[in-house]
Amino acid sequence: MKAVIYFPLLGCILLLGWYFATDRQPVPHSTAPVISTAPSAPTPAPTPWQQPAVPDSTATPLPASVRGTDVDGRLEVDARGNLLISSQIRHLFDYFLSLVGEESPAATHQRIRDYLAQQLQQPALDQALSLLDSYLAYQQQLADLESRFPVTESLEDLFAREQAVQRLRATLFSREAHEAFFAGEEIYNNFTLERLAIRRDSTLDEQEKASAIEALRESLPEEMLQLLVPQVHQELRQQTLALREAGADEGQIRQLRMELLGPEATSRLEALDQQRSEWRERVAAFNTERETILAQQGLAEADRQAAVNALMQEQFTETERLRLMN
Repeated sequence: MKAVIYFPLLGCILLLGWYFATDRQPVPHSTAPVISTAPSAPTPAPTPWQQPAVPDSTATPLPASVRGTDVDGRLEVDARGNLLISSQIRHLFDYFLSLVGEESPAATHQRIRDYLAQQLQQPALDQALSLLDSYLAYQQQLADLESRFPVTESLEDLFAREQAVQRLRATLFSREAHEAFFAGEEIYNNFTLERLAIRRDSTLDEQEKASAIEALRESLPEEMLQLLVPQVHQELRQQTLALREAGADEGQIRQLRMELLGPEATSRLEALDQQRSEWRERVAAFNTERETILAQQGLAEADRQAAVNALMQEQFTETERLRLMN
């Protein structure tokens, strides 16, 4: 059950940077590691302009793992040439940082700086380079922080780790960059930990836990709910498979569904399970009768096929017959 309990934490990376992906703010020129977004004077509403992301053919060739791929993420500036902060910048940084191991960290860091220099002009270039310095510092300090929080089953330690990570981000990034880069991840991590706390609450029965988790899920922002749905269903499929392989009974499967989906969705899923079970039974019965017909001696091939078609017409509707043949 430990794998089942901790799987949601492992899935958090699927949502990195998704939330507020389009919430971009212009950044004025700054040489400090932490980007400031307060304009020095009132400016008109920016008109986004996107630099073409065309790799430099004279640059050091990319490692084989990404050769021929498009650079993930994009760089945008406003009408005054200020960088627009969005999660796309983090995607771009991570695209290149994934090369570490195939090449040295120093080579990768220089590759990112060269790419930024090729794509951006001032003041956006200095702003992007400053943001890169903050992100690289964050990566290093995050690794140091993680070493102080080993894998644990303690809910208190898990909450403490998440809070420490969020404080680290707040010290290294401006509010706008923190939000653009990490808001979705932090909302989902908080949701996951609070859900885990409900699941461990011994004062609640299973129905109360399911209702509390459903209320928690409904409290999420609409944008996060839309992103959460496919992740929850993927989580449900994987945990259901793990439980069945471990010999879990239907009661344990239902408990998992209640925790992840809530009572109403669980009832709908159980009704769907019943429909699928009945369909499989009907198809199995049809196939048995069909094999009997095909095995009869003395019938011409055309007569066998006509008998099978008649059996299909008798037992299935037109829509069901299409489904059966597919």
